[in-house]
Amino acid sequence: MLAESKALIANLDRYFLRRYQWRYHILIVDNHLFNCYSFFLQAQRGGERLIHSYDLLEIPHRVALYQEVCHDLQAHSALSIEYRDTHHLVHPGADIVQDLAHGHYKNTHYHDAQNRN
Repeated sequence: MLAESKALIANLDRYFLRRYQWRYHILIVDNHLFNCYSFFLQAQRGGERLIHSYDLLEIPHRVALYQEVCHDLQAHSALSIEYRDTHHLVHPGADIVQDLAHGHYKNTHYHDAQNRN
């Protein structure tokens, strides 16, 4: 087993707590911006929208290494795996124009060129 696989499995076992009424899955991101693959454990309590994400491993963008690490991961765990690619990012929905919880004290609507002063 590769050292990367051992590190991934150790981190997975550290964060996968098997809590009652929690849903877990693994997220793999093919990150072309930083030329790497990133592995995360996503955890969500039943009925809540908040998702807890734990960073498990980041490996260089080499296909053979990635395939072997994935094979070792699937042999160790039966969690579902979600795959994302940064070449195909999806807009999350409507633009956020006011968010008082994160320090935006006023509306962030952009004004058209006629109303700018």
